[in-house]
Amino acid sequence: MRSAPQDTIRGGIDRIAGRALEAFGRLTGNRSAVAKGKAARGRGAGRSAKGRLARRGR
Repeated sequence: MRSAPQDTIRGGIDRIAGRALEAFGRLTGNRSAVAKGKAARGRGAGRSAKGRLARRGR
């Protein structure tokens, strides 16, 4: 189990990486990369939310 700040930071990194992967996929026409980028953005949003909730729960 990660700490709340770690989840928040890793979530932000996932969102940024997902956006980059999605843009790369759109640029190259790779639909798989676009889908993986969207999934990474969703995973990052969830992880960030988890970190924020954990911080409030203290």
